[in-house]
Amino acid sequence: MGRVEGKVALVTGGAAGIGAATARLLAKEGAKVVVADLIADNAKKIAEEIGGTGIFYDAERQDTIEALIQAIIDEHGRIDIIHNNAALVGPTAWFKDASVVDMDVDLWDKSFAVNVRGVMLVCKFALPHMVKAGNGGSIINMASIGGLGGSPALTAYGTTKAAIIGFTRYVAAQHGKQGIRCNAIAPGVIQTEQLLDAVPDLPAAALAGVATPRVGLPEDIANTVLFLASDESAFLTGETLRVDGGQMTLNPPEIEPEQQQAASPA
Repeated sequence: MGRVEGKVALVTGGAAGIGAATARLLAKEGAKVVVADLIADNAKKIAEEIGGTGIFYDAERQDTIEALIQAIIDEHGRIDIIHNNAALVGPTAWFKDASVVDMDVDLWDKSFAVNVRGVMLVCKFALPHMVKAGNGGSIINMASIGGLGGSPALTAYGTTKAAIIGFTRYVAAQHGKQGIRCNAIAPGVIQTEQLLDAVPDLPAAALAGVATPRVGLPEDIANTVLFLASDESAFLTGETLRVDGGQMTLNPPEIEPEQQQAASPA
């Protein structure tokens, strides 16, 4: 019997990278998985692979988020696990995300719309159904070590992830007595295909900044999501688990902003 056997799980941003790895693992461990993504064809492809459901949604649009939650309720009658993984990522965002003085205001606003408001809206529309079902549940939000410290660049991204850490605590505090837990994961550098396409020398650049013999893989985060989704973490809520290979523990020397972007957190 799987560790999340029979549970209904939503993975946003599940069409690739960490989201896809998480969707595969949750399905392997017995969950009925809904893969939601802006790129609907890829979401459906992952869903078909794991026997789940692929649905289009746009983290910037409230109507698509509300429709996503309703579609899950219509199909399954409940939601037990939510992995809020979708975020504004990629080279275009990273290389425009500079210092406060050089900040692109439109990028700042879009980052908060996707990374913070989008997560809040998923919770806003899903939580009433979770409470009504009376079975509890687990919400796992994707933060970042960028939300735990500072750096020469990635100001908007890091600030949104700090907001997610705070938001996680509020959901945990407001719904803990109803059996609903809410935790966050703060990854370090995770070697996804998207990141490798943007920074081909990522493994070598990132390896110098971690205490482990390798850089992070999507499966490392998926395993953490599984733990937080399962009953094994039943007494854990309101926390942010740092999964960074000791990146913050090492306290590496100062590096140039362009190097910081190349070794940016997930």
